Amino acid sequence: MSAGSPQDILAFVPHCLGFVPEESLVLMTLHGRRLGATLRLDLPGRSSGSREEEGGQRAEEGFEADYSARICSLLSGDVQADGVLMVIYTQEPWAAGCPPPRSGLVNRLRQGLAGQGLELRDGWLSGNGHWRDFFCSSHECCPWPGFPLEEIAGSRLNAELVFRGSAYSSSLQAAVELAGAGLPGSSPPDPATARSQAASRRRLAGRWTQPGHFIRTLEAWNDCLKGHRSPRDDGLLLASLESKPIRDAVLVLAAIDLPAAVAGSRYWLGAEGQAARGEDAGEEGPDGEGPGQPRDGSLEAGTVFRSMLIGRGSRVPDWDSMDRAHEALTSLLQSASGESAAAVLTLLGWLEWARGRSSRASLCFSGALRVTPGYRLAQLLQALLMRGELPEWSLSPQTAWRGGGAG
Repeated sequence: MSAGSPQDILAFVPHCLGFVPEESLVLMTLHGRRLGATLRLDLPGRSSGSREEEGGQRAEEGFEADYSARICSLLSGDVQADGVLMVIYTQEPWAAGCPPPRSGLVNRLRQGLAGQGLELRDGWLSGNGHWRDFFCSSHECCPWPGFPLEEIAGSRLNAELVFRGSAYSSSLQAAVELAGAGLPGSSPPDPATARSQAASRRRLAGRWTQPGHFIRTLEAWNDCLKGHRSPRDDGLLLASLESKPIRDAVLVLAAIDLPAAVAGSRYWLGAEGQAARGEDAGEEGPDGEGPGQPRDGSLEAGTVFRSMLIGRGSRVPDWDSMDRAHEALTSLLQSASGESAAAVLTLLGWLEWARGRSSRASLCFSGALRVTPGYRLAQLLQALLMRGELPEWSLSPQTAWRGGGAG
């Protein structure tokens, strides 16, 4: 898409993200006049203004410096970019004749981007019922307090996107709930699924990673993620997620294929040796809780497996497969409870993170931790988000998910 009028840019953002941002900084890279990657981040919090105001201000400035540096690092992944557009969404007041909200942060960001060879070409502020140019102080072209937000709905681009069938939610929370990735419990779990899950848990306790059971379970997951889900397998699938190696393998299965998931798991867990000897490897995995020395399987397969989980390496996910997996897991979530619900929410969060939609991912991880406090994989992935980490593939337009923008 080519960058057009301010109204078109402001109309594009919620269609791209799938929701109207709140207290957010949105940045869009430019390749000439064409839009590239879209990045949304929560605005950093304000200091409290206590008696230690000077120290609080220094801390805020230090945080803003780190925040700006991280943004510049993320945007540097778009190697074709030569400029950036900015929109700040906030309800903070902007009094006539005063600098706009977050001026210090924007100035620091502009300097940092310039150091990366990126020009902050334009910016706008949206909030309190109006939008206006962030950098313009002329009352002739930018009358106070700005232009009504309702004007954006009448833009040419918004009409075109709506005609194409595009729509968005009023907020991030509403978007996630609409997608079905909220906490389970909106409908009572199916009793038959609950009985099947309990039976599978009893029957396969300590045996999930034995070769025969492991392969058959991943084959059932493969059918589910490809859209051939059989409700009679739901209990088995949900129970299997209590085995960390199967849970981790499901992610690689969704992102690559069944052979990669099996071969990588064998490297990390010694599924042909350790499990064949009857040892229970089912409580550990390469999510940070794995065994000290993997013993079986291909080093290359193990490297691909782990690199995919942490968003590194040259392998790019199969986005069609990932989209089918998201749909299947969203449906399966309605039958989940307890640890299996935390696992499904964490898997959904990882899929959103892989797509570059860190805000949605964070809501899923938070949901998992509310269902099962201390759930380890959700904690680890949430920590990645707090550091601003995104998968390498999400930083390039050539390899990023094309189903929507970062959010």
